[in-house]
Amino acid sequence: MQQTPADDRCPPSTCDSSALLLGLVNTAPLAGGRDRLTVPEDLSAWLAHAGLPGAGTSVTGADVAAARELRDAFTMIFRAHSGCEDGEAALPAAEEYLQRIAHRYPLVPRLDADGCHLVPAQDGILGGFGALFAAAADLAARGGWARLKMCKNPTCYTGFFDKTRNSSGLYCSTACSTRMAARAYRSRVKNA
Repeated sequence: MQQTPADDRCPPSTCDSSALLLGLVNTAPLAGGRDRLTVPEDLSAWLAHAGLPGAGTSVTGADVAAARELRDAFTMIFRAHSGCEDGEAALPAAEEYLQRIAHRYPLVPRLDADGCHLVPAQDGILGGFGALFAAAADLAARGGWARLKMCKNPTCYTGFFDKTRNSSGLYCSTACSTRMAARAYRSRVKNA
């Protein structure tokens, strides 16, 4: 279940940026589902759905592989934000990967009456990937980057925006939270 944050703790720009990044990480196979980024048509459809540059351009298998690598790096960072051990262990590699490839997707400032926004300097697929970096920069500037997390329910792992006041959310929904509490209770009863 993909959540789109939309309350007073998530200003519209932050919601747009988080929805874009969560939309990418939630293309991964969740809860036994299928990977939604396996062929060029999948990536083209996702770019079009997200309203990103590159939706109408020719997409190659290499572009799909790059999108999946980018998705995996963001996923590991969001898992680290949730305190997941595998996310913490993979965090240095994910951060190094993002730093290494960021120069491929340059951003430029766009000034208007609303302020300054970073936008991709390129069109096509590179512009689409650049928009993801622009969204990450927007969230970081607004203090929302650490609120992007992956659900700690091992049967879910959906990306979500943590709307809790103290940024302590671990699950994408109350349903996942309830399932994990029940699982922990059954485990304690069994071990007692």
